[in-house]
Amino acid sequence: MSEYQLVASGRFTSDGSAKDVPLRSDFDFFEAENHTQAATTQTTGRGVLFQWRRGYADDSALMLTKQDSANALDMEVVTSGGFRRIDEGNESVGAAVAISGITAANPAVMTTSAAHGLSVGDRVRVYGTTGMLQIAGQEFTVTAVGSTTTATFGYLDASGFAAAATAGSMRKLPENPLYKPERLQITNISQAASAVVTFSTTHNLAVGAKLRFQVASENGMVEIDGLLGEVTAVSVANNTATVNIDSSAFTAWAWPTSATAAAGFSPAHVVPVGEVSTILSEATDNQAEILMRLAAGADGPAGSANDVIYWRAWKAGFVNQE
Repeated sequence: MSEYQLVASGRFTSDGSAKDVPLRSDFDFFEAENHTQAATTQTTGRGVLFQWRRGYADDSALMLTKQDSANALDMEVVTSGGFRRIDEGNESVGAAVAISGITAANPAVMTTSAAHGLSVGDRVRVYGTTGMLQIAGQEFTVTAVGSTTTATFGYLDASGFAAAATAGSMRKLPENPLYKPERLQITNISQAASAVVTFSTTHNLAVGAKLRFQVASENGMVEIDGLLGEVTAVSVANNTATVNIDSSAFTAWAWPTSATAAAGFSPAHVVPVGEVSTILSEATDNQAEILMRLAAGADGPAGSANDVIYWRAWKAGFVNQE
């Protein structure tokens, strides 16, 4: 009997960002081959083969790298920029990590007091903030990781806030909810003939979705509160959705001040109430998947833009981890 049985394989062309590969069953071994870089040499050697085995820590991998300007290979274990196995149906909220600051900038950048363990695409909840109470209790998608203690919230423009946050806590949340579409928090609404809405977390909305707006007076654009809008366009890069609501004459969107937030307010959000087919079928369909997340980059299993990546997943007949 062979040690492993192949359960899935495929390929994709990298767009330079992390790649989630959904699997139809669980797996114990995963391998990614950068076919583009394997067929050439670079002045600075590149990772060309990456392997993961059950028991590896998140974001780690066994990496085979081409030597500078040569086909000879070096092998090493990397502890960041590798693989992360995700079981969306069996995840828990991460441990609390202290925040030492969040910049009042566009985009906002969070600094933690200890290693945060976050990757691009992760969702976090921020709470107990000092100096930036208007975002306390809200959720944000990580769009960049500068170091083990810094992470960027690319969909939060905090440049208009009076002050930066100087303390607080954060927790990593499980992957996107098991049932979709979900309630989404708003970070901005434009004044336009067709309003453009920015969300705090990756939205995954489709053209034709119907959204009910819940916007309190503290967020300025109270005229949109209670209105029903249909999504007419989406932007993945900006995490926005355009709706058929003319907001050009509405009061400008605004974040409440930290002092106002201290007295309590309801964060602005939308609730999906209809799909293209006019029913919310996905709201009763468990969307959980087992998937492998491949980090991007010159030495990441998802490679750089335009790299062709072949991947394979195997299941072991027996795993003994003593």
